[in-house]
Amino acid sequence: MYFAVAISKFKPKIQFFETNPDQYMKLSMLVVGKTRVGFVAEGLSFYGARIQKYFPWEMLETTDVKHIPDVKAMVRTETGKTMKMIAPGDYVILLDEKGKQHTSLAFSLDLRKVIDSGSARRILFVIAGAYGAGDELKQRANEIWALSKLTFPHQLVRLILAEQIYRAMTIMRNEPYHHEG
Repeated sequence: MYFAVAISKFKPKIQFFETNPDQYMKLSMLVVGKTRVGFVAEGLSFYGARIQKYFPWEMLETTDVKHIPDVKAMVRTETGKTMKMIAPGDYVILLDEKGKQHTSLAFSLDLRKVIDSGSARRILFVIAGAYGAGDELKQRANEIWALSKLTFPHQLVRLILAEQIYRAMTIMRNEPYHHEG
């Protein structure tokens, strides 16, 4: 049995793998800008630690884009910073209001399909800036998903996504967290 230490901004955790850890998949969230809301940062830490029980987890943030009055120029700049953080082998799931809608169960099933395909070593959930993703990022995405038809504050989407990823893990493992009505 192999072991590895998963290190992120959350607590380090020793994880044991039945196979070679080099073949183990990582889950990551890449967001535009820093997390500034205290309870969101707390929640990300909370759910990040829970997700790490299932997969190595990391939270990535681009530097903030400020003082660009033209929205199109801001989206291009944010997209450029985001694209630099995406590796060629990443499986990119972009969050976008026009993306595929899921129930929690469907979210879990679709995520399970990506995991089982073994097509990437890292599944990267990307949350673009408040004005959306540029065309280059949309074209790079393997899939485009939506969390809801509702509009959420940009900072809060991070926490909602982390909770849904954790919920998906518990559904996959048939653990008593999710309650289907």
